[in-house]
Amino acid sequence: MIGLGCGARSYTRALHYSLDYAVEPKGVKEIIADYLARSPAEFATAVHGFVLNADEQRRRYLLQSVLNADGLDSARYAARFGTDPADDFPDLRTFADLGLFDFDGGTWLPTPLGLERSDAVGPWFFSPRVRRLAAEYEAK
Repeated sequence: MIGLGCGARSYTRALHYSLDYAVEPKGVKEIIADYLARSPAEFATAVHGFVLNADEQRRRYLLQSVLNADGLDSARYAARFGTDPADDFPDLRTFADLGLFDFDGGTWLPTPLGLERSDAVGPWFFSPRVRRLAAEYEAK
């Protein structure tokens, strides 16, 4: 998946990368100015990102699926990774017990409450490495 525009994130099977991002107005303005001033050659290089190991590829697949209205298809996950998502991520069952996900026998679907709380649920599945990288990142 390729993200287009300032602040977009992009993904390949084994990479997660983006340009810089910010949350404060001053930092956002600086990033937009930098983005607009880039040459075509500068767009060919990712400044922020990392290679995803096998565990992080599973986690990203889970997050991009289960927090989407279409949900996480267990058969597609198993075809790609060779395992059942509920075995890899037992917390899926816990979140289902809490009313955040439904399981229809093949697909883990977020409930309306799960979608509402997705910003809190998503980080639960971050790897220790991603947590460390996020903590080390200095936001503008």
